[in-house]
Amino acid sequence: MSAGRLITVVLEVSDLVASTVFYRDQLGLPLHPGGDNEADGDRWISGEHAAMSWQDGAFLHFSLYAAKDEVTRSAQLGFDTADLVAAHARLTDAGAAVVHPPRQEPWGQTARYRDPDGNTVSLTQR
Repeated sequence: MSAGRLITVVLEVSDLVASTVFYRDQLGLPLHPGGDNEADGDRWISGEHAAMSWQDGAFLHFSLYAAKDEVTRSAQLGFDTADLVAAHARLTDAGAAVVHPPRQEPWGQTARYRDPDGNTVSLTQR
């Protein structure tokens, strides 16, 4: 038996408020606050967090958890967007660290940013 497709992405972040602002307010993900999931002491799914799940098409769950041990660093995440120009303006106006502004790549117009913990986050308009 082999593993199936990716269904969960969890980032352990150094500052849950700052990361929630970046992903929710600046990127536009509809994150909602979470409680402790009744998993006290479980490093991966306990404590305060912000999360969302895509239900259209294939399921994918995305969560930000306050780090209990190690902060997730050097990850690369990519999201699609319907309007890269507006998203880029919103991110730069908010002071997001720009890795590179929108440019044409084989899969579409893409820009990359750093989240508060230094992970690379791309936005692509196909």
